[in-house]
Amino acid sequence: MGKGVTLPKWLVIAACIIFVGGMVAVGLCVYYLAPPPPGSEVTTDTTSTVTETTTQTDMTTTTLRPPGDINYRLPRHFSPILYTVRLLPIIEEGNFTIFGDVTIDMVCNENTNHIVLHINDMDVHQETIKVSGEGLEGMMVHHTSFDQITQFFTIHLSGELKAGMQLSLSMSYLAKLNDILGGFYRSSYFDVNGNRRYIATTQFQPTDARRAFPCFDEPNFKARFAITLGRKKDMTSISNMPINRTVPHENMPDYEWDIYEESVPMSTYLVAFVISDFVKNPAPNAGETEVAVWSRPGAEEQTRYATNITSTVLEYFEEFFQIPYPLPKQDMIAIPDFGAGAMENWGLITYRETAVLYQPGVSSAQNKQRVAVVIAHELAHQWFGNLVTTDWWDLLWLNEGFATYLEFKGVDRVEPEMKMEQQYLNDAIHYVMQLDGLNSSHPMIMPANNPDEINELFDPIAYEKSGSVLRMMEDFLGLEVLKEGLTNYLNNRTYDTATADVLWEFLGDTATKYSVDLNGLTVKDILDTWSLQKNFPVVKVERNPENYTEITVSQKRFISAQFEGAEEYYWHVPLTFIQDFSNNSSLKRRWLSNSSEPAVYTDIIDEPNSWIICNHKVFGYYRVDYDEINWDLIQVQLQTNHTKIDVMNRAQIVDDALNLASADYLNQTYKRAMDLTSYLKNEFDWLPWETADNNFDRLRNLLSGTEAGALLNVCLLKI
Repeated sequence: MGKGVTLPKWLVIAACIIFVGGMVAVGLCVYYLAPPPPGSEVTTDTTSTVTETTTQTDMTTTTLRPPGDINYRLPRHFSPILYTVRLLPIIEEGNFTIFGDVTIDMVCNENTNHIVLHINDMDVHQETIKVSGEGLEGMMVHHTSFDQITQFFTIHLSGELKAGMQLSLSMSYLAKLNDILGGFYRSSYFDVNGNRRYIATTQFQPTDARRAFPCFDEPNFKARFAITLGRKKDMTSISNMPINRTVPHENMPDYEWDIYEESVPMSTYLVAFVISDFVKNPAPNAGETEVAVWSRPGAEEQTRYATNITSTVLEYFEEFFQIPYPLPKQDMIAIPDFGAGAMENWGLITYRETAVLYQPGVSSAQNKQRVAVVIAHELAHQWFGNLVTTDWWDLLWLNEGFATYLEFKGVDRVEPEMKMEQQYLNDAIHYVMQLDGLNSSHPMIMPANNPDEINELFDPIAYEKSGSVLRMMEDFLGLEVLKEGLTNYLNNRTYDTATADVLWEFLGDTATKYSVDLNGLTVKDILDTWSLQKNFPVVKVERNPENYTEITVSQKRFISAQFEGAEEYYWHVPLTFIQDFSNNSSLKRRWLSNSSEPAVYTDIIDEPNSWIICNHKVFGYYRVDYDEINWDLIQVQLQTNHTKIDVMNRAQIVDDALNLASADYLNQTYKRAMDLTSYLKNEFDWLPWETADNNFDRLRNLLSGTEAGALLNVCLLKI
């Protein structure tokens, strides 16, 4: 999913400001047109209830569930193979009814006399529920029950299903084309004459496919989908796959059925369809994959940029993963009302209008970059997230982290002048460190049981932090090793799900093949310290004043507001060192183990008056502090010829110094930080300036109206 779901920067920064304020002051209509049976309407409630209906008596009873922990995970009794879904939404003011039916072909995995799946906010016609298959001629539906909290719809059968049986479950139902931006919902826009026009669209991630059709709505229940959509003749429909054929509606002369090709196996949250009067804008340079961007009438020109870059980015990811894009087409559509920034539905990516429409001469350069970044993010998902999907939502960070890490590479292919690697430093790494430096942060892997908990996972930790950690992994494995490991993983798990441990195993095997130095560790050993713990380390590099060749390196947990009794965490930290007058060929790599014990190195510094910088080009997700001698040497270099230090490390020095001062890690607190930033009067590169400006803005807001704030303004005027 696109980043429209992450926290806005002002909110994160505001949280950081509030948290560290005190310290800095001192020193983020088809099937069943009849209404549903009385009493069968699904309602929402804050208590846990089970509703049971017997088909023989049509009796509904409600009972209170006993107290205790609620299990929201479906039983593993069945594996769906194919969903045949037919939907007809009425898209008219005052009538937004969805008429639907579904048949699910499945395999029984263990003996059972009931089928449990998900529904939400729909009315199933009890008399239409049927179970069929070889040997099931006498099988009857005894009764059904619905749990409003877990959204489990249980079909109790008259006999037992045996493990290994293949069967089909079918039913018809009514649902609502809602206005909550989730499930199968209605959106609208105003045409050039001021008339309001409605469309029907979807947003299923993470748990809203169950609002459109009964299903096993968990990511590891992958299946194929055969979609049929009913629509008025003056509208069009699109879905994940191309249309196979269109036929007239049997009873409604103004309607037609669009029958789609069967999909590849995928998770329910990736299913998508849109019914609208939108305009199709094909890409002019599409390769083997047909590419088009759909928009409301009148916005065709604003799709040109997206249509021009999509095929190139798609081809880049085919090269990166060495796996062809598996679908015959890639549609993208700009939705007027869309809660997320975008959604990576396979073959039909849905976008907020601002994330895909761009008008040269009207839209800003920042908007152009946002369009490129979001498109690259969603296209990366077509492999990492769609082709192979994480087994459960607690591993969301893998899906979103890889898409975030890869988005800047995709943009680099089409817009190299945007310097996305440099922008990643401020937009992702420095940005999320402000949030992740709080004690209230959380690990990348978080347990998630219910839909509310799952939705809470879509935050900057899942996106920006995870992407930054994966970028760090690229550096210590090597880009080519990483790419080969990912290709092996994707090929092995194609159309399936996987856990992080499976990925680490493939990457570890590839690292072993190429003799990558991991300090005797496995990829899992390393990544577990980053994914299972919150926050990040501050690495302290100290020179021995009596022996210039010797340095001691240690780590501490970075917290923006330190407090007594804070628990210490330790990481396996990949260290990189660069020194004065050296170049990339003399880059030195070491590992710092996850313990309180410091490491001593005697082969990093070659000259007594040579500065050293740890974390070359900021591939590592950590801050760095130095002893006073090295800070002095760095400061002198910045004042005399700052270009001898890489621009990304200049930005790192500014950000680390100001944040270490804010959190009271620097010996000279703000004096050292302000002295280091004083070189900026000679800086002509935008990156260190943007870094400094972000930090100074926080300080100005924090100290506004105080004597310290006035002193800060005096200092800034001197830069």
